Amino acid sequence: MKTLGITALITLALTTGAAVSSAGQPLIDLESGSSLVSNFKAHRVGDIITIMIVEESTANATAKTDANNKSEVSGGPGLGVLDLLTNWGISTENKFTGDGRTQRTGNLNAEITARIVEVLHNGDYRLAGTRMVDINGERQLIEISGICRARDVRPDNTIYSTYIADARIAYNGTGVVNASSEPGVITKLVNWLF
Repeated sequence: MKTLGITALITLALTTGAAVSSAGQPLIDLESGSSLVSNFKAHRVGDIITIMIVEESTANATAKTDANNKSEVSGGPGLGVLDLLTNWGISTENKFTGDGRTQRTGNLNAEITARIVEVLHNGDYRLAGTRMVDINGERQLIEISGICRARDVRPDNTIYSTYIADARIAYNGTGVVNASSEPGVITKLVNWLF
């Protein structure tokens, strides 16, 4: 009976927000909904969400064209004044065969932490974040922005990029490795001319 009374007292204290931790802070903050016994989930402007970028794209296109056109014109000997004309004939043939194929594949796997920059009227979040890494003169910049639903944010404040609407993901690099992979000035000039 004594334990039942203690349990009821603890339950009452927790529901009213009157319970206090050993540090003198309440176990539940009724204004923010945060608790010492649960994880804090991002929900306000300025809160941080980790985005796990997992993007894969593949595109294939194939085109084939065959065209064949043949014409023949012929005539016999002329009559009267034109009797000096003999049998004659003209034959033309035009053939065209075209074949084209394009294939493109892209993969991007990264993690970036972004901020909630706006809470929309329906409760969705507008996210934006950048990450720049500079190692030995090589600079890599990842930028991301988009809109996600509050329910798609996991309890550990992470979300996959596939759950972000209107996502804009940019991955750019500068430095020696990037410069060496680009064609030279003369090659660019020749490609531009021809």
